[in-house]
Amino acid sequence: MGNRDFAVARYTNDGSLDSTFSGDGLQTTNVSGLSDQASGLAIQTDGKIVLAGSTTIEGSSDFAVVRYQTNGSLDTTFGGDGIVTTAIMAANDVGRSVVIQPDGKIVVAGYSDNGASNDFAVVRYLSNGSLDTTFSEDGIKLISFSSVDDQGYSVGLQFDGKIVVGGYTGVTHRFAVTRLTTDGEVDITFATLGKAILGIGNVDDIAYALAIQPDGRIV
Repeated sequence: MGNRDFAVARYTNDGSLDSTFSGDGLQTTNVSGLSDQASGLAIQTDGKIVLAGSTTIEGSSDFAVVRYQTNGSLDTTFGGDGIVTTAIMAANDVGRSVVIQPDGKIVVAGYSDNGASNDFAVVRYLSNGSLDTTFSEDGIKLISFSSVDDQGYSVGLQFDGKIVVGGYTGVTHRFAVTRLTTDGEVDITFATLGKAILGIGNVDDIAYALAIQPDGRIV
């Protein structure tokens, strides 16, 4: 089996491939030369397309973000070639979801392996692809719910700019949700010191997606 690449397709409103996008409606991007996997997609207000996921570099995975122009070409104003990768810890870092702030900053959430366990990981980028150092001082925030296994799957943006991330925690997985302030700190006014954990069934409960209602309620 060959290595995987990021892939995006654009359709017209009748369901046919849009030939104004990369000539045939399809675009693939080899991020690192090894295995790449896109898990999240967001559209900027200017129509540019942002894909987020992970790529394999030197034997472990890193966050990977790719931005395309509206015509499907790589946007070279982002990271110099349209591609940005971020190594958070020495082991695996996996991006899974992306949201675009009104100011154009890009927030990617997933998880990072610290060598002993996984933590929620949130990275915020400036519009040019560089890390936003106004967010948690270096652009990267790790959140631990347990000493075992915490994985973020989905990210949402409140109207006040606060960032909500959902996923799971623990060996017996339970819903896990955290909220960050606009500067990347855990919002202790949310749930219990910024973290909500919920067991629904008797075995595994995993939150793969979240959405924020107009009234601020989190689903």
